[in-house]
Amino acid sequence: MNQVLGLVITGVSVLLAAITSGLRLKPYMDAGVEQTPMTFAVYPAGIALAITVPTVFLLRWWQGKKHIEIGPVTFADNSLFVVLGCLLYIVVAVTFFPYEPPAPFLSTHPDAPHSAPLPGTNISVF
Repeated sequence: MNQVLGLVITGVSVLLAAITSGLRLKPYMDAGVEQTPMTFAVYPAGIALAITVPTVFLLRWWQGKKHIEIGPVTFADNSLFVVLGCLLYIVVAVTFFPYEPPAPFLSTHPDAPHSAPLPGTNISVF
């Protein structure tokens, strides 16, 4: 039962991280941006990974076994990596890397999608 609870917590943390990423991605998709900035996912995921890996290895060393027990929950194998990684990703992404509005896209091609000519110029703006 303790391992089942650990699997449920793992699944919920992955779902929460996916929802967080989706909510953060929606403004970029609505704006038609093809490439998000590195602060969107790469930096928060890297920071979460840099904190998660040493923490889990420290807990494994401290408890002396591969299955980590935290209260009534047993995290089997690598599920604690997933749980901590997802939860830290959510906290870091929302706290330290808020939404940045996309920069205006300048297109010199007159048939580019979402382009409208600026008054008095031949340059199109997204």
